Amino acid sequence: MPAEVKEIQVQLVTAPGCHFCDEARRTLQVLGGRFPLTIEFVPLMSETGRDLVARHRVPFPPILLIEGAFFGFGRLSQRRLEQRLIQLMTVKAS
Repeated sequence: MPAEVKEIQVQLVTAPGCHFCDEARRTLQVLGGRFPLTIEFVPLMSETGRDLVARHRVPFPPILLIEGAFFGFGRLSQRRLEQRLIQLMTVKAS
């Protein structure tokens, strides 16, 4: 019997009126149908959002972290994100 795959923790830091943020939300919704994602949406102007911007020295949102590790910012590549999620699924399943 295959091992149960645990959920992948994702944080997305977003700002109002940000079209890259809207695009990242849609991408995560699509991939969330294929991968066991737990997605936390973090407002850019929240304490956590400001901390993440400062820590990763990101010039503009969105900011995406996967399992607490910085993945990228701005326009996100769905293909690259999907590849990373597949890698994580392989590691978590073993």
